[in-house]
Amino acid sequence: MVSPAERQAAIEVFEGLYRTHAHRLLAVAATVSLDFAGDGLQHAFEEAWKRILAPEGARVDNWAAWLRKTALRRVVQECIRARRDVALEGIEPSAAEPSIDDLVVIRQKFEGTLKQMAELPPRQREALGLCFLAGFTSRQTAEIMNVEVSTVRNLVHQARRSLLQVERDDNA
Repeated sequence: MVSPAERQAAIEVFEGLYRTHAHRLLAVAATVSLDFAGDGLQHAFEEAWKRILAPEGARVDNWAAWLRKTALRRVVQECIRARRDVALEGIEPSAAEPSIDDLVVIRQKFEGTLKQMAELPPRQREALGLCFLAGFTSRQTAEIMNVEVSTVRNLVHQARRSLLQVERDDNA
């Protein structure tokens, strides 16, 4: 049982964690899935609250990394679950829609690009993911990353140049 003083201290720690990490954590989770980013954020902070209230459990030395890992794992789990739940029976493709073959090629290119993005330096990957996958503006990305807008633009430029060079090398 937790004493009232211990509970108040736990609340203060939790609120500090939330204020410090929630905005950025949501943005990072949104780079994986806009649909499930909020679920990942909520799950991470629920688990953090449990850890804070149970000090006999494993100690967390780096809350930012722990929260990110916990949230992203949940987002990925939800994406996998959602993909399994999609029923394609009874859907008639229209002539204006891309063919299955086209979709396969698009998906392969997208997955290849994500693999290439994973090899980018962390700041470039974060800026590119926030701007192009999560749909944030350069200004919003700068606020999330706590940098200048010009820095975001420079990071995105460097990342795109690196990805284009990898694509050129692959096609050569």
